[in-house]
Amino acid sequence: MLLVATSAHAQNAPKATWIWYPGDYEIWLGNQMQNRRTERGTFFPVFWRMDSHYVLIDFHKDFDLAQPEEVALRAEGQYNVKLDGKPLTGAPTRLTVPAGRHRLNVKVYNQTTPPAIYLKGKTIATDSSWLVTYEDKEWIDASGKTSDQSGTTWLTAGSWNFDAPEARPSAFKLPTEVRRATRVERTPQGLVVDFGRETFGYVTLHGLQGQGQVAVYFGESKEEALALALQPVQRHV
Repeated sequence: MLLVATSAHAQNAPKATWIWYPGDYEIWLGNQMQNRRTERGTFFPVFWRMDSHYVLIDFHKDFDLAQPEEVALRAEGQYNVKLDGKPLTGAPTRLTVPAGRHRLNVKVYNQTTPPAIYLKGKTIATDSSWLVTYEDKEWIDASGKTSDQSGTTWLTAGSWNFDAPEARPSAFKLPTEVRRATRVERTPQGLVVDFGRETFGYVTLHGLQGQGQVAVYFGESKEEALALALQPVQRHV
């Protein structure tokens, strides 16, 4: 009986994840990937139109709590928190939501990466059921309370698999694995290394000795790599 009760409790526990405005993270990550290209040490930008993420996002959700609940909060960007339309002091990383029905708003500004939040409590957790907007059509009265009427369009939040507070979306990197050469050919100019497949990644050199410079040239074929290697090296003083 104890085992069954423990399993049921685990199933009812909310699973928190980082959330953002839908589509923004994909736009930002695509921009990062597309603009990593270089050619002979020079930045090689794309030659098509690029979009960007919204820099100011409002997140909210309504809760009906049987008892007060302490909630941990993380955000990517500058943010403020409102409980039932009233702002809390500072930028809290922990807050207590009283028992009863309440609305929790978190507004985040981030010019560099998509605004994103992560909240985790006993029953409160950020997930794709939260509502988000980049608009601000709220009326605020003299006391600082937001009006119950709004002309704002709200969408459900975007998310992926960033399910831990330390798993910040902006820190994501593609997983890497070691790929060893399938063929190594020695030439008068150096070594021609073939990995046997098209891929992308970075080169790690092992066992280097002595002093001097190492030049690495690459191409989609042996001929392309050798053509680059045979070009005269330009030295800048």
